[in-house]
Amino acid sequence: MDNEQPFDYYLYSKRLSEESRKSIIKQVNAFEVWMEGESIPDATEISYNDIIAYVKHCSSSGNAQKTIALNLGFLNHYFMWLVKEGEIKENPVSNIHIRGIQRKHLYHYLKKEELDALYHEFNPVGISGMRNKVMLGMIVYQALRIGELTGLTLKSLQLKEGKVRVEGSRKTNARTLTLEAHQIIDLLEYISDARKALLEETGKETDQLFTSSGTGDKLLNTLQYILARVKKQNPEVKDWKQLRASVISYWIAVHGLRKAQYLAGHRFISSTEEYQQQDLDELQGDIDRFHPL
Repeated sequence: MDNEQPFDYYLYSKRLSEESRKSIIKQVNAFEVWMEGESIPDATEISYNDIIAYVKHCSSSGNAQKTIALNLGFLNHYFMWLVKEGEIKENPVSNIHIRGIQRKHLYHYLKKEELDALYHEFNPVGISGMRNKVMLGMIVYQALRIGELTGLTLKSLQLKEGKVRVEGSRKTNARTLTLEAHQIIDLLEYISDARKALLEETGKETDQLFTSSGTGDKLLNTLQYILARVKKQNPEVKDWKQLRASVISYWIAVHGLRKAQYLAGHRFISSTEEYQQQDLDELQGDIDRFHPL
């Protein structure tokens, strides 16, 4: 791979770990070995049909479906880089999916009114109950991941503007999200009363927005308790990922893919596309069209 160093810089800029970068480059090198055997002179000459042929080659070599899907994900980084560099116009890997690999949008999505009901029907009990309701709001309205939720600090809030700032990570982009009006009211009450009381009870000093009511810093038990409450309110609720997926699906319908990508913190538009609403017949047709096995 002659341009390994520039490509590695590209992967590094995506905040991928060293182990991930090595795995991706290793797979690209293996792909180029296959290209040589097929007399394909350059990666810029690769077509959709060539990728199909490569997948069939991997399958006949005994690779499992998940392994093939993982390798295609590695190659996707490479072709995304070639697109960025202006070497090719389209990514030949982007529309290929492997049969047997579950896709994120197989979730049952909750409707907007159902998400609203989860929040409004969550009756807070005591100071920890107010904290729990505010945490729930950050999931059903801002679709925060658990790590993003627990990582919020007082400085993350911009209450005068009605917004919350979510910092980026190795896997996500930073973004600033709008708060619902009723969230702002509950946040103000939580910060001025409940949070202050929790800190006094536990003797803690922290800038974290959310704090546990025990001596530890972890909020795992709190989140499990909140989820159990929410499941009782609506038996259709399965887990936190489902709620996040429901919000992202709603964003796509209202704002379109690009705005939803920003709001969700996705680095790639393909990640957002996985949350598009489709009925099962359309989904099966999509898989049948693109799976090459």
